[in-house]
Amino acid sequence: MGILDMFRNSRAPRETASAYARGAGYYDLLDAWTFTVDSLTVEDLYRTQPHLRTVTSYIAQMVSAVSLHVYEREADGGRRRVRPGDTNDRAAGTLAELMLKPSGQMLMSSLLTQTVMDLCLYDEWVWMVTGGPDGATNIYPIPPRWITRHHYSDSWTFSGISIMDDRSGEEIFIPADSLVRHHGYNPDTLSKGVSPLLALKDVLKQNAARGEYLEQLWNRGPRMAGFIERPTGVKWSPEDRRRFKADLRHQFAAGGSGAGGVALLEDGMKFTPHHLKASDEQVVEQTKLSLETVAQVYHINPTMVGVLDNANYSNVKEFRQALYGDSLLPIMKVIEDSINGFLVPMLGVDSDRYYVEFNMQERLRSQFVDQAAVTSTAVGAPWMTRNEARVMNNLPKIDGGDELAEPLNTDFGSDNNDPPDNTDELDTEEGEG
Repeated sequence: MGILDMFRNSRAPRETASAYARGAGYYDLLDAWTFTVDSLTVEDLYRTQPHLRTVTSYIAQMVSAVSLHVYEREADGGRRRVRPGDTNDRAAGTLAELMLKPSGQMLMSSLLTQTVMDLCLYDEWVWMVTGGPDGATNIYPIPPRWITRHHYSDSWTFSGISIMDDRSGEEIFIPADSLVRHHGYNPDTLSKGVSPLLALKDVLKQNAARGEYLEQLWNRGPRMAGFIERPTGVKWSPEDRRRFKADLRHQFAAGGSGAGGVALLEDGMKFTPHHLKASDEQVVEQTKLSLETVAQVYHINPTMVGVLDNANYSNVKEFRQALYGDSLLPIMKVIEDSINGFLVPMLGVDSDRYYVEFNMQERLRSQFVDQAAVTSTAVGAPWMTRNEARVMNNLPKIDGGDELAEPLNTDFGSDNNDPPDNTDELDTEEGEG
């Protein structure tokens, strides 16, 4: 039984377009995905445009490099991480397993990469949640390109999607209660977002035209290191001309005895070097501007994707910290909220007790020294046990390592904070003297 077989008999709801959908701002669902730039589709642009691929794949890889952890809220206000197999709550254990391996064929890092790439290219991502052949819950991504229709019972209520089954050629309806979906903002409709590639259409078109021009320039333009000038009025027979050209090629061409040496010219000849320079065509400036524009549309600092004009150690360090604080945080927040708001209740997990969160410490460990100093100052005492520190460094726990150290020079170190009273002992010594 295939994954889609369980939905094969599902019937799509009858479409009744509202007045809002019929308005002047309404356009076909696939318009945002079927636009082309010089006959290149969204998929072709990703395959052929290096700057688009650089920025979008960078965003996806940075997000997927951060793990999703399941936490349990405790009665005292603390929280405890839930790992597969260490909880009696079966639903919570299933959630923890899905955050590591959403299906038998995909890891969570791969699912996150697919999800963020769909968001970057189509401004929408969709997960299908269903039971597998063994009864286990699985999460499968549905590329927006597969979707033939979105179904809404009214202008606001999403009821499902239809996708085309390549094997049978039939359209299959998947209801909304089996989907986790998010799309971006669209000023015309609430049913879908707008692909960022529409804003980059002119830039990508210029890139394609520039690449075609440079290819033609190198294919058809002259390829020579220079040319030789002869003074006017000096006779040169056709035989002498052929001899000179043959000797020059035989001696100074690749593999010749004088390759890389200095030629001895005759009869007042003059050698003028000539090269095709990238600076003359402003190739570097145009390439840099293209990369910067694509990065700006995706809210990424150009320094993080290779524009290093004003880069130094200190500002790159701050840019890296700002990457997860400003650039990627909205994407990660959307994924967290979608999981906690839709997937968690869908699995029957108590959303008041359990929640999912990105473990940002994985990517910000280089700032641990600064974080530790600030936290120690705020708390005024050690705030991490020895075993917690050993776990961070992949070391085994030790006996007695779960207790916080309590320095004796703090209020935490002793119940009696008053200095010892030695007055009686001093009086006794003075009396004996």
